Amino acid sequence: EAERRYVSNVARELLMTSSEMTLCDTLNQSYNNNTGNCKDNNQAHSEIDDTQTQIFTLHPRFKALLDKHKDIMVSLTAGSHSKGDVVCNQGGIGDDVINITIRSMAASSCDMEPLRKRLPRSLKVGRIQAMCARAFGVDIDLQILHFRVKGDPFPTELDDADHTLAYYGVSDGAEILVNEVDVDARERENARRVEEHNRLVEEQEQHVSVLQSMQKSIVNVLANDTAQNL
Repeated sequence: EAERRYVSNVARELLMTSSEMTLCDTLNQSYNNNTGNCKDNNQAHSEIDDTQTQIFTLHPRFKALLDKHKDIMVSLTAGSHSKGDVVCNQGGIGDDVINITIRSMAASSCDMEPLRKRLPRSLKVGRIQAMCARAFGVDIDLQILHFRVKGDPFPTELDDADHTLAYYGVSDGAEILVNEVDVDARERENARRVEEHNRLVEEQEQHVSVLQSMQKSIVNVLANDTAQNL
């Protein structure tokens, strides 16, 4: 889950720094450089610039994780074709459309049929939340979204409404799970936090009161000593 997001984000970072190279060329150069088999690609594109080299240095695990999660590269590309050891594409990231199943796990709607959608990977999580609110009747403020793909031991939380599906590495065939916040539990937690805050404030006020009392005592002692000396 975290590895999949890491691979997706590094690939996107490489693309943003590439002015003349497509994502697949960048990834292929990364693959060849990391395996010690650098190939001359001057006929089509320039070599990886200093910025990209720095990115590879900062992310030494990228190649190994790219091998492990090649399905992300497949989902990151539309109209893709194979080129060497990395799936390549002449289009951009986020332009492809993927098949997604959205399933409600909320108590009030868990028996409803899941939604099956073809969605662009550039779609923001906030749009998914609005879709779930209409379909399952779960208030947006109470939604907790996770996604999983086959083989994932744990779902990954979609925790930012402003990020896209591509940002989280959501791939074709993924399932989005819609959970609902327990309102009673949240209110209990809020009450606990308020109580803890009030306790800390009270302790601080008591501490300040003790310090002020000590300061007054010291001032009085000094004043008495001065009066006696006079």
